[in-house]
Amino acid sequence: MNILHIHQDYPDGRPYPFTKAVSNLINTCQQIDSNDNHIVISINRTSNPFKVSVKDFEQGLSFVYWAIPLPFIYYLSMRLSAYFIFRKIKHLNIDLIHGHKLTCEGVLAYFLAKQINKPYILSIRGGSDTHNAKRLSLHKKFFAKVFNEATQIFWVSAWVKKTLQGLLPIELSKVSSSYLLPNICNIDLDGNHHGAEQRKNYVTAISYHQYKRKGIAELIEAIAALKQQGIPIELDIYGSGDLRYKQEIEHLITQFQLQTEVNLKGQVTQKELLLAMSKSKGFLLPAVNETFGMAYIEALSVGCPIMYVENTGIDGYFDKLLVGEKIRSLQIAELTKAIKNMNTNNSILCDALKKLHEEHHLTHFSSSHVAKHYLKHIKHPHYA
Repeated sequence: MNILHIHQDYPDGRPYPFTKAVSNLINTCQQIDSNDNHIVISINRTSNPFKVSVKDFEQGLSFVYWAIPLPFIYYLSMRLSAYFIFRKIKHLNIDLIHGHKLTCEGVLAYFLAKQINKPYILSIRGGSDTHNAKRLSLHKKFFAKVFNEATQIFWVSAWVKKTLQGLLPIELSKVSSSYLLPNICNIDLDGNHHGAEQRKNYVTAISYHQYKRKGIAELIEAIAALKQQGIPIELDIYGSGDLRYKQEIEHLITQFQLQTEVNLKGQVTQKELLLAMSKSKGFLLPAVNETFGMAYIEALSVGCPIMYVENTGIDGYFDKLLVGEKIRSLQIAELTKAIKNMNTNNSILCDALKKLHEEHHLTHFSSSHVAKHYLKHIKHPHYA
């Protein structure tokens, strides 16, 4: 089976930001079934038409396409890009196309599927897809058409289904099937969990330039409010980034007189971060506009309770399970209440996470489980 993947932010050797979510899925699928051929069209957008380029890389083609984020140009630029890709791949015997987001890669998958007369499937990722559905409101009906004509839908963001239905005139009944497809998380489910009595401070992990989107400014203010209430909270911030953003975070720490309570720990290895999580009372990341948030799953895998925001990130995967504190907003009063609850109920939360581990809930995020789940559904008989 020849599967064409279209994905932005894929590691293709170019100096663009990338994530490994889709490459992890593809690599694991190839390990499980080497008879399948996974071909990648890696795309990156440029607003300069003279920077449009295409080059081969190990898994397929890397394509820098031209598009301006203006609603009246969007449709034309995507259709032209799809035609360009079609000319490059028309000699390939593609069986299935997977657009790894609805409002960009999915649009290209839709046009290509029409040209080669093959089915296409979509992944829906909450952050970018809801953002584009709002920003490109002129194309809501077109996005709905792309959604409705897909053979399958994979929901990477579990919470986004209701949100998307409120933004686009989509009809779930028109799609043959839909499934949750979490990002693969690099977790070790064989480790021992520390008890609550062995846990001391709180941790978080960010890239410094994202500290505003990750809710760190509000989190620092909430810790200051708790300090005034006589509730000392220690927070270690792991990560790295430009000096400018580091200084902005340091300024916040100084402004709220939290030099003793809040510490910038710098960049560490994943192993070191997991160890820090395993010894902490909680992983505090009140991020907004989060597509998935693998760090939350990593924290849970070592028995660390989490704070997260509803309708973003991993919300929807643990609705009936006790994993920490879910908050509705970044209001300081709500943040302080959530942290106090985590502080007071830490032993209860740690015991709940031990049960979560014992009942194998986190295996759903492991590489083999996610890849097998994916392969099972894309090889449904209607692809024959």
